[in-house]
Amino acid sequence: MTTKISKIMAVALTVVLLAALAISGLEDSVPASAAEAEQETGEATIELQRAEGVSEQGPALVQITLKGKPLKLQGIQGEQDVLVPLELIENGLKVKVKYDKGSNRYFLRRDHVVVQLTPKEDGAWAVVNGSTQVLPYEWKELNGLPYVSSKVLTDHLGFTSTYDASKKTLDLVPHKLNKIRITTRVVDKSIPEASIKVEYPQVGGLKNKSAERKINDLLQSRTDDFVKQSLKETKEGPPVSGHTYQFLGNYTVTFNRDGLLSILLQYYSYTGGAHGNPVREGLTFRLSDGKLLTLDELLKDNPDYRKIVDPAIAKQLEATEGYFGGFKTIGSNPSYYLKNDGVVIFLPLYEYLPYVNGFPEFYFPFSELGVKMGKIGK
Repeated sequence: MTTKISKIMAVALTVVLLAALAISGLEDSVPASAAEAEQETGEATIELQRAEGVSEQGPALVQITLKGKPLKLQGIQGEQDVLVPLELIENGLKVKVKYDKGSNRYFLRRDHVVVQLTPKEDGAWAVVNGSTQVLPYEWKELNGLPYVSSKVLTDHLGFTSTYDASKKTLDLVPHKLNKIRITTRVVDKSIPEASIKVEYPQVGGLKNKSAERKINDLLQSRTDDFVKQSLKETKEGPPVSGHTYQFLGNYTVTFNRDGLLSILLQYYSYTGGAHGNPVREGLTFRLSDGKLLTLDELLKDNPDYRKIVDPAIAKQLEATEGYFGGFKTIGSNPSYYLKNDGVVIFLPLYEYLPYVNGFPEFYFPFSELGVKMGKIGK
């Protein structure tokens, strides 16, 4: 099991606000608390690097393999991730790479997925099929070659990876993506009291058009509900602090293969005070019929999976500074999304840990849960 309970991930919730406002040209209206959170992100990153013993002597080389076969170019050990050269991504992994000199942007394409990378001082900011991602990816230029975090491949382009620290080897395995198209629609409303911007997905290319409509209607309804609630909050309590209210939404496709589609919706509302209110929801669909799957339905081959996850989560929470206590079980309908070859279960904000810890996340491989990859969601 892998867990994520860290300050870096927590303040990422606030960085959603910073990134979206930068794109909208509203940087001057960012509340001080958001700017402070961004500073905390940098400090937390430095702390993590020190904790992991990152070398100051220059990056170490990492052998990149494709399904166990060594590739000609090598990667390097970054401050947080293994970085792979874009030349290797194009020639070794057969992912199309295009560079636009005018905008200084790189475009990585595999099937219907297009990842746009814009290198800046703090990393490469990504837009995937029109959806702005929360945090930048680690980026470095070495001897004239651009390198990017391998997480770009595993987060968006259908690869999984295995890192062997003893051998300094990163093995990449490509998986067949679902033959669907995911496009981004945008709601952008601006009134004197508030700014609302939501990026949300729509799916196309499904053989079952009824399933396609079912999925898109649900995704549309989530956006409509958020916009409606945002306008209601603005009407009930117009801003008095000198800042307009900010309501933002985006999404990430976390899993898109084997007939399943998992999407993480993220919303952020700032209506004054020390910090905003982030909300997230994981949605996992079975593409054959458009059904939204609960975790129980997904893992029906092991109805006793809570006996595995509940004690593991409890142990990790108990070992985390600031734990409020009180966790017993993930409950009857836990929040989750799919990623790599497993499931990420996440807990509510501020229920078991301080706000700064964000949404505690716990990754469980399907093998650990006693279910086979080919049978989930069937």
